[in-house]
Order: sequence, then structure tokens, then C-alpha cells
Amino acid sequence: MTPLRILVIRLSSLGDILHALPALGSLRASFPDARIDWAAEERMSFLLRAVPGIDQVLTLDTRTVRRRPWAPSAWLGLIQAVRLLRRNRYDVVIDFQGLIKTGLLCLLSGARLRIGFSRALVKEAPAAWFYDRKLPKPEQELHVARLNLLATELAGGRAAPLQSPLECPPDDCAAVDALLGAERLSGYVVLNPGGGWYTKVWSAARFGELAERIQRELGLAVVVTTGPGEEELYREIARACPGPPPRHFQLPFLQLIPLCRRARLFVGGDTGPLHLASALGTPVVGIYGPTSPARNGPIGREDLTVFHRLPCSFCYGRTCPTKNECMDIPVAEVFDAVVRRLGAPAGDVR
Repeated sequence: MTPLRILVIRLSSLGDILHALPALGSLRASFPDARIDWAAEERMSFLLRAVPGIDQVLTLDTRTVRRRPWAPSAWLGLIQAVRLLRRNRYDVVIDFQGLIKTGLLCLLSGARLRIGFSRALVKEAPAAWFYDRKLPKPEQELHVARLNLLATELAGGRAAPLQSPLECPPDDCAAVDALLGAERLSGYVVLNPGGGWYTKVWSAARFGELAERIQRELGLAVVVTTGPGEEELYREIARACPGPPPRHFQLPFLQLIPLCRRARLFVGGDTGPLHLASALGTPVVGIYGPTSPARNGPIGREDLTVFHRLPCSFCYGRTCPTKNECMDIPVAEVFDAVVRRLGAPAGDVR
């Protein structure tokens, strides 16, 4: 059966949605005439509207249901979203998230064929009950983007490279071009010190030392990017930088597309901005601790990750019972990776 209507489910987060974009590209190449919709959390939908190949972004707000389960209005929006899913009469639904709530959405969609991951791969084991076809756990650890691609083959999709369709909205591109022109910036390195979990965050003081070495020893400008509420991270970086402080840009997420495209290099932890830079083909150096670079690292074949292998490495813990030793990585190790990555070719994806 050639599917005519396909639903992709990956509700969040930014990095995980970016990891699912190669799978979308595979589906679009394999089924060029199909309607392909994507279900995502409302707060994540802005990113998908910058992705070609999606016919409709269907938004849900499960966060409000979790926070205010007693509120009828919270459930009303979710019920309306499920009704829309059923009305679209999908032939295939693919759940790239592997949670009970996303598995349940698969079932409630009414799709003829429900595809997901086996119990060994899903985040919540009961989610696997909802799938007709399940991707078994590979013998060796694969990058999550590669696992997503393999899942599309269960729907009849063709094997495809790890390429992410992304387009920058024209207004955002123009805004960044104007900013770079005003700052007279080119050939710069982007440092992104933030992280969703504190266990993923490298010391801001060490980012400051790294910025100083890049500017002084390599002669490259440094741009520090932060998200809302991360202003103190930049101030710590500036205080730790003996020379001229690096520039600080706090941009909407979509404006990071042109900023990263024009950069010589991106350096950061396992966060959405790093995965955005990687998806764009920008050279990347990742600083990793609680998460596995093999599974969640940058996808460029020449990209580098710096990590220390400890007994507790890759625990995927959002908190640490000790002192977060896995992120106690010296500046010299990261700077060495920066020098090596800048000297390597842009490279293909792995």
C-alpha cells in the first residue's frame, strides 16, 4: 500500500524535532504525492513552519493538561486536536517520541498502520503496545536521527542520508544580515553556553577562557548566543575573558539559522542550537557529559565531541547526585578540538 496520508508525531523538544527532520525528508522523497502532517506541541510549532515538505502542522498543548488537569479548557483543546486527527483519516502514523501519550495519539488517530519503536527503544515501555510495526533495537548504538530514518522504512520509505530540510524565513535572514553588517562580523565562532538541564552545562567561566583563546590565538571573532533568562551566563563569560569580551546576541530561535549558516564553527552542549547548527552543516564541537555523543551528538562526519568516560557517563540524568564530574572538562581539551575542527573539511553527515 502506498500511503496517501501520513502523520508524523514528535511533539517536542527542539533538538528532538531536528533529529526527526531527516526522516521527514525521506518520507517526502519516497512519497512525493502524499499529504504529510506533523503533530507537535504548540510552543514548538514555530520551528516546523520553517520546514518545507510539511502540509499541515497540527498543534497540541499537553503541558497545560499536565499542569491544570482539573481545567475543562485544557482538555477541550486536546479533544479538538484528536478530532482533527481522526477527521484527516491517515493511512500511516509514525511516532518518533515513544511516550505513552504519543502512543495513545497514534491509536486515537485512527490510522490504518501505526509505526513506532520496540520496548527496548521507547522512553516509556507501554508506548510500544500501541504500534502495529516496531523498529527493533539495533545490535550497535545508532544516532537517534538514524533510528528515525529506519522507522520510516517500516512504512515503505527508502533509505536516505541524514539531511535536514530547513529554510530561514526571509525576514529573519534579513534581520541577521543587518546585524552582522552593523557589527562588521564574518568568519566568527558561535559559543552557546546554555542547556536545558544543568547537568549538560559546561562552566560559563571556561567558556570565557575559551572565547579569549579563540580571539587571541586564532584571530577569530566570537559570538555568544543565549536564550531568555540566560543573560547571567554571558556576564560570567565576559568577566572570565581577560581580553575584549565576545559579542552577545540573544536572538529568536529561527534567526539562529542564518547566524549558524554563516559561522566558521559552533561550540556548545547537547541543546537545540547545537543540533540546529549540525542540521545546517555548520562545523560543530560538542561538549558532552550525561548524554551519549553516539546517540545524540552532532551528525557531521567531521564534527567532534569532547567528553570524559566515567563509570556514570551517559546516565541521561537531569540531576546529579555528586558534583557533575562528567562536565569537568578542561578548556585546553575543548580548544584543541576547536583547532582540529577548524582545520578539517566541512564534511558530510555520518
